[in-house]
Amino acid sequence: MGGFSIGRLMLIWLWMILGFGAFYWIEGIATGQGLISRGRLLDGTLSDFGTALYFSFVTALSIGYGDVTPLGVLRILAVAEGAAGLLLFGVVISKLVGHRQELVTEEIHRLAFEDRLGRVRTNLHLVLADLQAVGSLCGKPDAQPERLRARVESAAAVFEGEMQTIHDLLYRPQEAPDEQVLESILASLSEGLREIHELRACEPMGEQSASFKSTIQSIRTLSEGICGDCVPGDYAPLLTDWMDKIRDLARRLE
Repeated sequence: MGGFSIGRLMLIWLWMILGFGAFYWIEGIATGQGLISRGRLLDGTLSDFGTALYFSFVTALSIGYGDVTPLGVLRILAVAEGAAGLLLFGVVISKLVGHRQELVTEEIHRLAFEDRLGRVRTNLHLVLADLQAVGSLCGKPDAQPERLRARVESAAAVFEGEMQTIHDLLYRPQEAPDEQVLESILASLSEGLREIHELRACEPMGEQSASFKSTIQSIRTLSEGICGDCVPGDYAPLLTDWMDKIRDLARRLE
């Protein structure tokens, strides 16, 4: 019953009550060992059929007022109906609780996703600002190569991490961000790649470390997977243009 909807389970429960009620009534007519209400054995009248349905309802709900009692084999049947009613109600309650938990989980995932996108945008903005600040120092004679190189390598490492995040998001289209948000992120990625490319040619930076070269290679590899033709899902032409631009800029990072 785990795959049944709540509505279908309730329908099964109602049909069970009707079925048991009809059986109690028919059994009383056929054998004389049916239900007793107020000291009287129920017979085949429609009024008694209503009483049999009433008994079936209170039995399925495990209320048991005691104003109607079964005779003979119907006692075993009433116990079976009560157990079946409890089982069905347990499944319904479990589904209601599970549905509520699913809604809460979805909301948590949505908030976490939005928070993640917010952090990506903030980090890309900070990285871009740092790269631009280093770029403004590049041509000055008093620039210190070690400090410039350290800042660029640190910014590039953060940039690589955020690019990995965006790469993962693009390859899970069921969690794709809003198009305006995605456009802003792709634009920041594009501008960051441009700044890194220009800074690598900056004379004061001197010799680049092996870790920095590895970071650049990783950025290039990730960028190869961000293009209009390779990313799953359908995106607006403007977004695919940004993706292709990112890939083209990354290819210039030799």
